[in-house]
Amino acid sequence: MEWSKKRKIIYGISISLALVILASLLTYFLLYKAPSCSDNKQNGNETGVDCGGECARFCAPDVKELNVVWAKAFSLTAGRYSVAAYVENPNTNAGIKNVRYTVRVFDDSGKLLLNKDEVRDEIAPGSAFLLFEGNFDFATAPTSVEVDWNKDDMARWEKASLAKSSILMTKNETLTKTDTKPRFDATLLNTDLVNDTGRVLLGAIIYDSARNPIAVSTTYVDNVPKGGEQDIFFTWPSRFTTRDKGGLCITPVDTMLVFDRSGSMAQALSSAKKAANAYIDASQPADKIGLVSFADTASNPVDLELSIDHNTAKNAVGNISIQKDSLQYTNLGDALKQALGELSIRAGKNAKHVIVALTDGVSNRPIDPKNPSNTNYGNEYANTEADAVKAAKGEIYVIGLGSGVNKSFLRDHIATNASHYFSAPTASDLQGVYKKISESVCKDENFITEIVITPKAIFTN
Repeated sequence: MEWSKKRKIIYGISISLALVILASLLTYFLLYKAPSCSDNKQNGNETGVDCGGECARFCAPDVKELNVVWAKAFSLTAGRYSVAAYVENPNTNAGIKNVRYTVRVFDDSGKLLLNKDEVRDEIAPGSAFLLFEGNFDFATAPTSVEVDWNKDDMARWEKASLAKSSILMTKNETLTKTDTKPRFDATLLNTDLVNDTGRVLLGAIIYDSARNPIAVSTTYVDNVPKGGEQDIFFTWPSRFTTRDKGGLCITPVDTMLVFDRSGSMAQALSSAKKAANAYIDASQPADKIGLVSFADTASNPVDLELSIDHNTAKNAVGNISIQKDSLQYTNLGDALKQALGELSIRAGKNAKHVIVALTDGVSNRPIDPKNPSNTNYGNEYANTEADAVKAAKGEIYVIGLGSGVNKSFLRDHIATNASHYFSAPTASDLQGVYKKISESVCKDENFITEIVITPKAIFTN
């Protein structure tokens, strides 16, 4: 075939292809209608009606629900509370603008104490944040809190990413004055060397050792300059715990109260019972309390086996009596032996084992079976039984009441160490002594702190 004919064929095919392409484009532009994310129709690459695909809005099946980790009312002062909830957004690329929600607070009878509607400006993707409302007066103590999200708003998830506030960090966190008016100090650090942060919402949460929230507060920081720092602090009007030293016991404390009921205790008996009951009242619900009283011999069986029923323990203390019309002696060793036996049987394996012994005299019983004239035998016997308690890893606290005790013997041979001996010159001093011991046997917990930095979102639409 001549070259001229081939060239004409090639030109013809090229022109034909061009005409086909041009016709196709004209048809596309004349007939194609761009999908809309607001026309109440599923078109284009949308995966639902006006959602998914190229649309900024997510379809409901493509997002996860917000997770309210906890919601709780916190006591500020008598009858006054704040309400907070810790919320997580598990969606790493989805947020919501202007979210309406309702907070409801109930007492233990189910009575509605608060029904409050609120609006949050935005929820950033993949973040945790606090909902916080303060200073509510409730006639009854709140026991439960609910958070309900507006259903229409929960259908408006949009594509979003975290803004620069996510680069904030905290350091130098310090919690002080937990037993008076707590204060939590920290320093904010802007790790971005190019941008300031702008206004940031911060929340502080204080947890107990079991990671139960016990206090919440919030504050704003107007701006942290690029690469800069900003000191912040949070305060609360009331102590976190009821203990003078602050904190709660990390582990249970199982205590055998050893109570002198010899004749010389007659004048001090009423005050001593009240003081022992104060120790019981200061115990935690999981702590077991038992009782053994003694004079010539220790009660056998014991006055009360170890039990978490603290009211029964107080009743047992109230039932202690001094035998009338007979001379009563002091057998501390027998009481320690009985107390150790009870701890060995019923005390918790993971609990702290404690004996709190009250006596107002010298150990002069039992009588030495080999040498009745040995007046020191009662002390020797008590010393032997105290050593057995210590060998079993029990702790002995001793209260010497009045001036008739052998202080050096009780301190150096019966008590676990010198710090475990307490002197009570008079019966009126016993209340304070038992209180000090209740604080000493309890190992204070370390509070856990957390600062929640509320991030901002960047929405694609």
